[in-house]
Amino acid sequence: MEMPLSFLESGISFSILQWRTAMDIRTYLKQQTLITDGAMGTYYSASYPDGEELAERENLLHPERIRDIHGAYIRSGARLLRTNTFAVNSGFFSDRRSMREYILAGYRIAEEAVEQYGTPGEAYFIAADIGTVFDAPFGDRQQLLEEYRFLADCFLEAGAEIFLFETQADLGILGDLTAYIKGRKGDAFVMVSFSFDKTGYTRGGLRLERMVEEMAAAETVDAYGLNCGVEGNHMAQLLERVTFPNDKYLLALPNAGYPFVLRGKTIYGKNIPYFLEMEEKLFDLGVDILGGCCGTTPAYIEGIHGRISGRKRRAKRIGTPKNGIRQKTMSEFWKKLQQGEQPFVVELDPPFDLNTEKVLRGAELLKEHDVDLLTLSDSPMARARMDASLLGSRIQHEVGIQVMPHISCRDRNIISLRGTLLGDYDSDIRHFLIVTGDPVAPGDRGTVTQVFDYNSIKLMGFVQEMNRDLFAGDKVVYGGALNYHGENPEAIARRMEMKMQQGCSYFLTQPVYSREDAERIAFLKERTGAKVLVGIFPLVSYKNALFMANEMPGVRIPPQITEAYRPDMSREEAEEIAVKISVDIAKMTRETADGYYLMTPFNRVGLICRIIEEIRKER
Repeated sequence: MEMPLSFLESGISFSILQWRTAMDIRTYLKQQTLITDGAMGTYYSASYPDGEELAERENLLHPERIRDIHGAYIRSGARLLRTNTFAVNSGFFSDRRSMREYILAGYRIAEEAVEQYGTPGEAYFIAADIGTVFDAPFGDRQQLLEEYRFLADCFLEAGAEIFLFETQADLGILGDLTAYIKGRKGDAFVMVSFSFDKTGYTRGGLRLERMVEEMAAAETVDAYGLNCGVEGNHMAQLLERVTFPNDKYLLALPNAGYPFVLRGKTIYGKNIPYFLEMEEKLFDLGVDILGGCCGTTPAYIEGIHGRISGRKRRAKRIGTPKNGIRQKTMSEFWKKLQQGEQPFVVELDPPFDLNTEKVLRGAELLKEHDVDLLTLSDSPMARARMDASLLGSRIQHEVGIQVMPHISCRDRNIISLRGTLLGDYDSDIRHFLIVTGDPVAPGDRGTVTQVFDYNSIKLMGFVQEMNRDLFAGDKVVYGGALNYHGENPEAIARRMEMKMQQGCSYFLTQPVYSREDAERIAFLKERTGAKVLVGIFPLVSYKNALFMANEMPGVRIPPQITEAYRPDMSREEAEEIAVKISVDIAKMTRETADGYYLMTPFNRVGLICRIIEEIRKER
């Protein structure tokens, strides 16, 4: 275990420590508005074009530069400094030893700046600035929490009493993290700020009103608010629409405006008078902590200090927000699933071209056979097919069968994903299968890009937020794919639980062919309590059986099944075997399956309907 630095080792003198305890930040906020500093990264880049691309690295390389920037903000009227540590995390630094060094140095530099540039007798505060850990493994909540705890521990070692978690996108682990800090240091002052777009949503799908509700109620959060994302006018417009549940401290740190990129450099316009007018609007809304984010400089902070210093801020608009949410309308498919009626879901593949005749005819036949839900794949194997959502909307309106399009994270960023979800909802689609998506084939990667901004777990969390807000009156129901193979069933179960925590209501499995498959699914179902629809993929020929057994990843077919097919079999003979095997699989999994998920080979919908009827006879 690494020992904490002594005062001599850290370079912190007793005189520097004196200012820190001269006035508690809570006492200060009761008396007046607290002005923070402005941007560090953008201001550093403009001030030192020859410097490191990442300003945080200068904590060790050129600490005097960072100290002088802190000093410029102090002279401009800032009383709260944020340490130059926003990007100190595993996304930018390879090991924890170096992260600790940059954090300790960053905190020490801020203290030295107060000692060098601060006015004796004035109160100054330093916030341990912790940014979003963007590159944490998708869905690995525990690993993410452990990294944040490590960062907090480093700041506690440095002597931090104030913490700011900046530019957050979702509530995620914040409850556990802030509780951890309070457990380590009960009197710590913890702030959390979120980055919203103009519409009032974060990139994680969190709505402003819900953030306010949750943060206002959080006992381990002392102050919350907004930073980055938007400029002052839009930030004020967002806060104007909010009714606050209580008078907990509120912060607002807008950008200097909206940037443009010139020759690879991000540039913000000089709009100080306009920016200050917007800061006054924020001040009049009862904001307790004011400052700036990207693009702001000491001149902006000096202007804020000149405008509001000595003025009494107005009270926030306190009240109970109106809830216009109607009771959820439960989908018929979900009702059956809940009631143990074992619904049938059938998958069709959209065409590679414009020929939708087979799919539409197949959908009509499935409706005639009372299939509960039609699901449409989203360009499986990374081969372009007709858009699943658009085709699904057409089928649902023309045929009258409920559809569940797959939504893959492979091809779309969060802007596109949110747009698709909104469009689908407006088209009355209420069911989705959310998948990460098959990767682009290695041979195509030179010309075809893949996105993967999100994976299935993160996208499920995004949809969960939309269900709490936009879709609250008639929530969407979404499931996930279950690849039950793998050496570690506990790891599979944990991933299932992560999806369920993000609102996943059911799982569609890979095709089942053996008793071992059935036993694995039974274990996972019992272990997680999940609703599971057992996958059935009929093998329609000798060639098809061999291909599935040897070429399809994640599918295991025992020899006795492939041996049931002969090269010289007629189509009719092969289909009879396919029906028998499929019905046997359904019987074998009867006690485990919450429903059945049938994948249609080569658009043979008639075969699927036969299998469904035979399964129904066996019930």
